Amino acid sequence: MEASPNTPVSRTSRYRRCPTAKPLVALTPIKRKLLRFLVECRVLSLPQLISLGQLSPKGTRRQMRQLFDAGLVEVVAVSRAALAPEDAPADETLLYGSAPNLYVPTTAAVRALVELGIVDSRYLGHGYPTYSPKNGLFLRHELLVRDVRVWLEGMASQEVGKTLRWEDGTGAALELGEKLTLKPDAWFVFEITQKERPLVLVGLVEVDRGTERGKTRWAEKLTRYHALFSSDKLLEHTGYKNARVLVLCPDDARRERLAALIAELAGDERLAGKFWLITVPALNQTGLHDPQWQVVGQTSLRTLL
Repeated sequence: MEASPNTPVSRTSRYRRCPTAKPLVALTPIKRKLLRFLVECRVLSLPQLISLGQLSPKGTRRQMRQLFDAGLVEVVAVSRAALAPEDAPADETLLYGSAPNLYVPTTAAVRALVELGIVDSRYLGHGYPTYSPKNGLFLRHELLVRDVRVWLEGMASQEVGKTLRWEDGTGAALELGEKLTLKPDAWFVFEITQKERPLVLVGLVEVDRGTERGKTRWAEKLTRYHALFSSDKLLEHTGYKNARVLVLCPDDARRERLAALIAELAGDERLAGKFWLITVPALNQTGLHDPQWQVVGQTSLRTLL
């Protein structure tokens, strides 16, 4: 019996798995790649996965849908307003529509990649946060942190280097002793390819959206960074003696104000010089040799190397 032309065509639910989907899916190289990034980063948006996987939007959506139906990823339901860009008009348009798909890995995905030897078993003990429409406002900050990982992998795809380690969330916490803990948003170790010998960049990531007033938060951070850089704790946690604090700011005005605030609070020029600031738009367009970074205590923009 043919369906009537007036019979509505059922659509696949965005947040519910297809009941007819196969319970198992072949973990092809591209699926393994997407899952690895997701397990390492805990949460990623569709645009970020498009960049990391170097696929078309349609191709990425298809891969992620298959992983979702197979129970290897979850799709986070978030309102459009939660992830609207800073310059979006504050009007009724934010009430309609939804944000780009956001994905988190399931325990089954982590277990599968560990068994395949793609990720270390330590990821089995990682806490993967639960996001929902009720706490979706935290996601804008979280995704900005992951933009740094996308930036690193963009350079890796150009054979500039490779990411040796990435830690975010609770995994990024650095114990300093005496009940003192430094909690950057993330930190990484990136090996830079050179003819003579590779260089290693250790970056401690801080995302500043300019939403907090006053000096308290940054005063506390500077105290902890001083404790980190005046001890051997950086070497203990990362395996390296030197690092830079890379701070993402929403715009040039905030970058300049924050640089002045850090210079004031640091007191020590050596500590202040560890902080390199950049705007989010500039990060998405810069490489290692583009002068887009403001070093605290200096006036002209610098290249990262």
